[in-house]
Amino acid sequence: MHIITSHNALDFDGLASMVAAGILYPGAVKVFSGTLSKNVRQFLALYKDSLIIKSPREIDLSRVKRMILVDTANINRLGHLKSTAAQSDMEFYIYDHHPISPDDLRGPITEIHTTGAATTILVEKILDQGITISPFEATILALGIYEDTGSLLFPSTTPRDLTAVSNLLERGANLSVVANFMDQPFSGEQRQLLQQLLNTSRHYRINNMDVVIAVDDGEEFIPGLDIVTHRLFEMENSDVIFVLARMEGRIHVVSRSRTGNIKVNDILKPLGGRGHDKAASAVVKSQGIEEIIGIITAGLGDNCTPGMLAKDIMSTPVKTIPVSHSMEEAGKIMLRYGHTGMPVVENDQMIGVISRRDVDKARIHDLGHAPVKGFMTTTILSVEPETPVNEIQRLMVEHDIGRLPVVENGKLIGIVSRTDILRTLHGEDYPEDHEILYSGSESEKQNCWDLMHDRLPSRLLTTLKIAGEIAQEHNSTVYCVGGFVRDLFIRVPNFDVDLVVEGDGEAIVCALAQRLGGKERIHPRFKTGVVLLPDGSNIDVATARTEYYEFPAALPTVEKSSIREDMYRRDFTINTLAICLNPDSFGNLIDYFGGRKDIENGFIRVLYNLSFVEDPTRVLRAIRFEQRYRFTIEPDTLRFAKDAIDRNMLGKLSHKRILQELILILNEKDPVASLDRMREIGVWKYILPEVDLQKISRTTLRRIPVVIAWWLEREYNHEFRAWLVYIMVILAQLSDEQIESVIGRYYLDQYAGNSIRNSRKAGDIIQAIEVHGKSSPAEINEMIAGFSTESLVYLLLTAHDENTWETLVHYLEVKDQVKVEINGHDLKAMGLKPGPFYSTILSELYRQKINGLVLSKQEELQMVAQWIEEGNFSNA
Repeated sequence: MHIITSHNALDFDGLASMVAAGILYPGAVKVFSGTLSKNVRQFLALYKDSLIIKSPREIDLSRVKRMILVDTANINRLGHLKSTAAQSDMEFYIYDHHPISPDDLRGPITEIHTTGAATTILVEKILDQGITISPFEATILALGIYEDTGSLLFPSTTPRDLTAVSNLLERGANLSVVANFMDQPFSGEQRQLLQQLLNTSRHYRINNMDVVIAVDDGEEFIPGLDIVTHRLFEMENSDVIFVLARMEGRIHVVSRSRTGNIKVNDILKPLGGRGHDKAASAVVKSQGIEEIIGIITAGLGDNCTPGMLAKDIMSTPVKTIPVSHSMEEAGKIMLRYGHTGMPVVENDQMIGVISRRDVDKARIHDLGHAPVKGFMTTTILSVEPETPVNEIQRLMVEHDIGRLPVVENGKLIGIVSRTDILRTLHGEDYPEDHEILYSGSESEKQNCWDLMHDRLPSRLLTTLKIAGEIAQEHNSTVYCVGGFVRDLFIRVPNFDVDLVVEGDGEAIVCALAQRLGGKERIHPRFKTGVVLLPDGSNIDVATARTEYYEFPAALPTVEKSSIREDMYRRDFTINTLAICLNPDSFGNLIDYFGGRKDIENGFIRVLYNLSFVEDPTRVLRAIRFEQRYRFTIEPDTLRFAKDAIDRNMLGKLSHKRILQELILILNEKDPVASLDRMREIGVWKYILPEVDLQKISRTTLRRIPVVIAWWLEREYNHEFRAWLVYIMVILAQLSDEQIESVIGRYYLDQYAGNSIRNSRKAGDIIQAIEVHGKSSPAEINEMIAGFSTESLVYLLLTAHDENTWETLVHYLEVKDQVKVEINGHDLKAMGLKPGPFYSTILSELYRQKINGLVLSKQEELQMVAQWIEEGNFSNA
């Protein structure tokens, strides 16, 4: 593991340097070494969901092999990570701007530069490598440089710092956000002026905007009134500020604004002021302070657009989680819908709030099964619809919370999240944590009757019509969904029907079974059922369900959403298609997520960016579908899959789940391309890292389906595990010890384990046939005693010599026909007392018969009589 860290008491330069290093080394994990400065703590109170930085206790420090140190090279400044850095085999990459000290750490990469900020060094690396960064990242990097250079005013500032800032501004760095978190160096007289302004500042509420007017009625000229105004602006945390300071007989007016609702240059125009919408100033000679204040307040009344309130930015209706849900279920819902937290409800009342961080804590302690009630926050802060946005921001920062419910008359009507607040600050530049990838449209109507009529057997089509009629009778709606619909459009035969019911699914199962003369099997807990038909086929039926409640719940869009929500839980867009079966809309295609278009274009696409985080096995399924249909994993989907792989999401899966997906891949008609794809994108190292796929003979892999098809044509055995043959070929390069490790790790059943162990004998058996001439059916039968069907197929695969193949095939054909006809009753009738030697007699007869030396029951009896006469068996 590689980690990125900086010094204890982290400042903005250290934080920005860590972010920059993360861009240069995307596979490394960012880790705090210790405490954070006050400004950084305040910054992270808003941005913690956007900057994924772990604490030392959240990672396994024993796995760390490389430390990327930024803004420090001194081991004594590494806080909780000092002991980790002291390990003798630790490797360091160092980027720092502090003077070199004799006890500094050194590494293969040690770059110490004389710059005003360490961030500058890393920004130069990013620019040199041509890496694209977002405006949000540019803003954080600029913040680090501005802080450590005193807004480029400190003597330590270099031209390189200015060049770096210039490039960051070109890439969208937001100086308003930078200024929001900056500390300015003050002179003594500036500090006195600031104190006087604080004492006289007055807040005005104008059109939901917080306006501050502060006055200093002195005489002495003090430079830097704009800097002092900026500091006061930050301390008052208002939307707009006007500072009036009498200096040497004139009144200097400086104004700043955070909002586009008040254009301060327009407010100061009557005073002869000039400037921009958010920064303006004026110098007034002939008017007094009170008169100027009157002009300003009058201008505010005429030129102030109402500010945003909670009701303007809140999300509604609010998705909530029932108190009975487990932490694992809550985490999946939050990932699926892009929420970092959700209210928890019980009996229609909000009783708490659960966050994604709470879910992460539960997982760390293996408590994903625990109910949300044990982890939720029960102290609930809320706001009203009329609460100004800046007040919501203040509450979030002060209480370090990520979301605030909006309550009106005691009822939950909306929620404002940290993201909502940040979007008001950054506009469209703020990166969304949740990103949808589909592009479906409900308006694109299509009826599939002709396709269904052409592609489906008439009996199945009749069954679907009956299902629709029954649903109509029960005031429900039924759809056929999933792979059945997908393969209908791809024109691949697939008659395994899955139905989803909006309504009473259990009642539909019972009625359908009765109408079709079948039997029903109900699973009440999961609201699913199976109709078992007389011809041996099954119809799976599930009730469409939503995994959350919405408040307010009286919206028509909510009532119609169940099939949409059911489809949204699917893995890929191509699996989200549904066809309505009710008589009045039979054959109507439901395509919310663009699955039909992706089938036409041959794309495998997830529905949202965190899909692989929610269920990492989808990476394997994406590969399986891609290769089965000769489709392509869509570029964004592939990027998110690789990101999940790099984040070790597959490593968190149980081996049981991995085996299930691997078996499905190996049971495909030709899984070789899937194996290559797994190796290509980094999946294989989580499957069987011991195995080098490139060392496996492609000829052997390509022969497997041919040999299996040959075997099944001869109907030697109807029960056949094709995947097991592939596993034998894949594991062939391993030692016996490694084989046992794989069998144990994947909890393979006894049949599979023994089959794999027996496959290890194949080489010796082939050698015995080819070199030592042990080719009689009886000799072969003795060598393969205990072999499973799959082991026999593997043995055939290893027979590269035509004569050896023919020898084995001859044996199999003879073995399939040979049967000893006499039994224990015959032996007893010949005067032999029952005993263990009966088995010995019958086994020897089988040897003689399989070699063609005994051909009939009569000859069997003669052979036994001869053995008795020769005294080979005792009658005692």
